[in-house]
Amino acid sequence: MRLLHSVLTLLALGAATSALADVSAVGRLENTSTDQTCTGALISPRYVLTAAHCVGALRNAEGSSDAQVLFRPGKPVGGPTFSIIDSAMHPLFNQPFARDLQKLRFDIAIFTLDRDVPRTIGVPMVVGEEARVGETLFLVSWRGANPTPPRQRGCLVVDGTPGLVSVACAVGGGESGAPLFRKTQSGLELVAVLTSRSSLGQQPIGLATNVAIRLPPLERAVKAGEGS
Repeated sequence: MRLLHSVLTLLALGAATSALADVSAVGRLENTSTDQTCTGALISPRYVLTAAHCVGALRNAEGSSDAQVLFRPGKPVGGPTFSIIDSAMHPLFNQPFARDLQKLRFDIAIFTLDRDVPRTIGVPMVVGEEARVGETLFLVSWRGANPTPPRQRGCLVVDGTPGLVSVACAVGGGESGAPLFRKTQSGLELVAVLTSRSSLGQQPIGLATNVAIRLPPLERAVKAGEGS
């Protein structure tokens, strides 16, 4: 109980003392013919990083097609949307692992947009170092199809599931693929991608994939696909 109290206290302090960051790179991924949504973040003007399980949730839903899966970047409601024309999951995501938690380590994917997102709308995030236990990362996401601006809150990194980033924040539907970022003096650093939810004792936690470790093989897979 003492550890849990410390976690909650630090989390509250981190969220209360942090100013909202400019997170124009973050957007909502949505299927226009269903209620399926995820969150994603620009890592280049044409690439959106999200969770790999969002590929199936968005593109394989009944009645869906590529043209019906859209990325809506930035905070403004009713702003421009960009169609998804291709996707690539981490090469190890669909391997027959013995446990689901092992699969979550590779739960990231890249969606390719039909055109570049102008920097006046969304500025891509840069990748930072791995998450550190005890630091506060910031989560930006939507809950489902709610059209209001995204939620932005501080989440303390805790010592949780090995091989994954565990953060002391309760998460829900629509937040899969959301970026966890670090605030630095030079700007924002993308650290992890939210993949699932769990609990640590009585504390709800989110589980995320370390971007610095998992992104390079995924980027190579995307580039190989472009050359084929």
